[in-house]
Amino acid sequence: MTETVCMRRTISMTILFFSACLAACGARDTESQIQQFCSTLTEVNSGSVDTVGLSELDGHTAVALVLLENSPPSLASDLERIHQTVGAWARSISEGHSMVDTFDLLSAPELIGSEGRVTDFAANHCDIDLGGPQWIEAPPPSSEQLCPAWPRVGTPLTFNHFPNLPDIAGSNYFAQNFLISKFAAMLGIETLKGAFVVEPGGRVVFRGQYPETRYFAYHPNDMDLNNLETLRDENLEPDTGSVNPFREIASSLAENRYSATLVFGPQPSRPEPNTSYVGLRKDGMSDNSFVINMLRMYHVDSGNGPGSGGVPLPSLSIYDAEGELTLHFEECDMFAPGNAPVRTEQVFPALPVIDHRARNPAQWTTSSNFDGPSDLMANSDVQYLATHYSELFGHIFVVRGKYLTQPNTRNGESPAAEGKDVRLFNLCTYNFWNGGASHCLLGNQLQRDPEGFYTLVISKHADKPENLQATHASWMDWGPYMDGQLQYRFVFRDNPIVAAIAAAADGGSVTEEIEPYVPAAVACDRTTYESGGWRACFEKAGMDKVPYM
Repeated sequence: MTETVCMRRTISMTILFFSACLAACGARDTESQIQQFCSTLTEVNSGSVDTVGLSELDGHTAVALVLLENSPPSLASDLERIHQTVGAWARSISEGHSMVDTFDLLSAPELIGSEGRVTDFAANHCDIDLGGPQWIEAPPPSSEQLCPAWPRVGTPLTFNHFPNLPDIAGSNYFAQNFLISKFAAMLGIETLKGAFVVEPGGRVVFRGQYPETRYFAYHPNDMDLNNLETLRDENLEPDTGSVNPFREIASSLAENRYSATLVFGPQPSRPEPNTSYVGLRKDGMSDNSFVINMLRMYHVDSGNGPGSGGVPLPSLSIYDAEGELTLHFEECDMFAPGNAPVRTEQVFPALPVIDHRARNPAQWTTSSNFDGPSDLMANSDVQYLATHYSELFGHIFVVRGKYLTQPNTRNGESPAAEGKDVRLFNLCTYNFWNGGASHCLLGNQLQRDPEGFYTLVISKHADKPENLQATHASWMDWGPYMDGQLQYRFVFRDNPIVAAIAAAADGGSVTEEIEPYVPAAVACDRTTYESGGWRACFEKAGMDKVPYM
């Protein structure tokens, strides 16, 4: 029995045990039980649970446990599922459980129903209603019928929900799984358990066209969800007679084809170009038996909706260790006219439970994986930078920093344009329990003042200041939540400016040259902002020493 089945069965048996006990005893919610839960929820949302010293996920688990311990009978099984699911995630980080199995558990649609029933109970009995979307529990969508080589697709229409924290500013993700198995290959099995079978020493070759997008790369991940070597756009050698438009500015008539290869064996002393070796885990010593390969496209030029950069998805060819072709799929245009876009029916609610991570003053984290040992399939080319905000400290959140120049590919600039600070940076707002992006902005959508700085104001629509234009500020939607997370994505992580910003955000030393680019953030209120803009907010918070004020 796999660990996934064991974990799911443990949670299911626990939930069934709760439900069976309640049914056998004829338990009903009493008025005192309802009042106790509502009182506990109010206390939790005031920050009463001590999470100091706990990891991010252990803190979420502790919050869920307090609610579970004070649950009325009708919510016991749902709160148990929420507690066990987040707890399993925390244990995967602290105790080394399989991250593949844990991510599968987090994606179970039953979690939507559990969160939804708790949300409805709070609205109906506790007078705590955030006015979020009506939740829908449904199975995940599949793109397999449209493009069999790319059965998993992540677009703004398919996975903007827990636990993904996606970028919905025109970013699209396409993926498939590979099972490394000599035995299955010998039996002639081409697919097994939702994965393409490749024998040890075999290879997979992708042949395609460079897409019209700000960034793209192949991201293979090992069985622990750790990053293996990324095949980055600018490093992919073009086919003979073609031009790589991420390396040099190309004419619209230039050929733009390339090939990319995954080899299911160890890396040799002289690796081949355009090749990632995926036969060993990230540690370079342990055998790898499973690969999740993801093709990421950030900010396709066609806009913020679904798309593959104006070109078909690459073909896929699987070869055995002797070089014989065992399986092939042609290029596929998932978004061709007439193809209905794949979309999810899943909708998570606005669960009225606090995000314990918010602090005042704001704190920054550069972790992409909740500080765990696994990369959790995070993009190894991206430097993540995040902070958390809450209505406990103010109904608007103000961020200030110096703008980083980047090519505006949607306005015709080449991603290979010279003289830019970064390839891209963007910003998104999230809520942990919902997992979806409330709002995302490309960096070049930010307004700048005459000094080259941007001001970002995050709030609900009702708290949106009226002087945003006069203060050269951009607005982002807080969403129907009590709190949230602001997350930057910078490409590339190894860019010296980006690396210096991350080091400064982590508390390291910072030069006068870099300091203005390090974001400063403060909780505020609409009245203060409208009276004096971002300066008034920083001064009210006692942060008048910000160097670039």
